[in-house]
Amino acid sequence: MEYMLDTVCLESIEKYLDIVPIKGVTSTPSIIKREGKIDFFSHMKRTLDVIGGDRTLHMQVVAKDTVGMMEDAKKIWRILGEDVFVKIPASKAGLSALTRLKKDNAECRITTSAVYTKLHAFMALEAGADYVAIYTNRSEALGIDPFETIHSAKRYMISQSLQGKIMASSIKSTTQITDAIEAGADAVTFSPAILEEFFHFAATKKAIDDFTDDWISLFQTKTI
Repeated sequence: MEYMLDTVCLESIEKYLDIVPIKGVTSTPSIIKREGKIDFFSHMKRTLDVIGGDRTLHMQVVAKDTVGMMEDAKKIWRILGEDVFVKIPASKAGLSALTRLKKDNAECRITTSAVYTKLHAFMALEAGADYVAIYTNRSEALGIDPFETIHSAKRYMISQSLQGKIMASSIKSTTQITDAIEAGADAVTFSPAILEEFFHFAATKKAIDDFTDDWISLFQTKTI
């Protein structure tokens, strides 16, 4: 399982790399906007330095047309390196860009984003997407069951002997993380705020406090 952070805040990334087994970082213009008007490529180079070579970076294109998306992708790879996974949406133009980029270079790294339906996922997998990012919380808001989409996409990938990984993104709760994993997701992406929700689970804190209090009552010390 690959756990990924939805942030480009270097302080947050460094903090959580020391706590949980983070395998990658994802970004979109909306995520980048939270950091203010940064020197974009300089900041992303620093992000790569922080996460190291054994973790993945996923970056969203901005253009809406096929040629523009391809140009965005090639610029990202040219400046930041070909190990970066470029996120291209599952639109008509996006699937065309994915198909053409993979035809030019089958080894180029692409994550298909903005996936809501099973057919979006199936088409992206057939076109050679390395990751298919199914929008979890946004799907639920539209009345679409994202976990059924994840499950169906995983079954389709296996039945058709396709390469790729199913990513659950746009996650807004710890429950969505576990539901996505149980549905068959290979990767889940979430914000640092979700991790903080997980760390502050009240019952866990109470158990720790009880252990410490009982030990102190016996030995008058807080450590063994």
